[in-house]
Amino acid sequence: MENLQMDSVLQELEEFVNNSSRVPLTGKILIDGDMILEYIERIKALLPEEMRQAREVLNQSDKLLANVESQGQRILADAKEQANQLVSETEVYQQAIKRAEELQNNAEMAASELRKESIIYSDDVLQQLEINLEKIIFSVKKNRDELKNFNAGK
Repeated sequence: MENLQMDSVLQELEEFVNNSSRVPLTGKILIDGDMILEYIERIKALLPEEMRQAREVLNQSDKLLANVESQGQRILADAKEQANQLVSETEVYQQAIKRAEELQNNAEMAASELRKESIIYSDDVLQQLEINLEKIIFSVKKNRDELKNFNAGK
């Protein structure tokens, strides 16, 4: 309501100035000083109420701003925490992948070494078998020769 009163007084003042006499060729206006002072007094009387309302709006705005700022800081803190958690999870994931690759490489190297050792062992066994078979063949030939000689001597 006070706002309407202030608007009304300002509108009256504007009309008073617009309707005042003009000094020819100067663009200046002749104004009754007492009337202007009366308008100023009326505005001053209404102004404290307007200022109180403005302060109240400003205080409400400050409270709202503080609330929004607080919420923004909480949201930012939550976002940072989630980002740190994701980074941590990513680091754990990367470490797990690295460890899995190390284990796989170690397993492949162990399997390769085992294959080499198996081939060497198999070759050794076959070589021993070959030597034993050669001894057996030699023994068989010797025994056959002895049988031939024994049979030929009768």
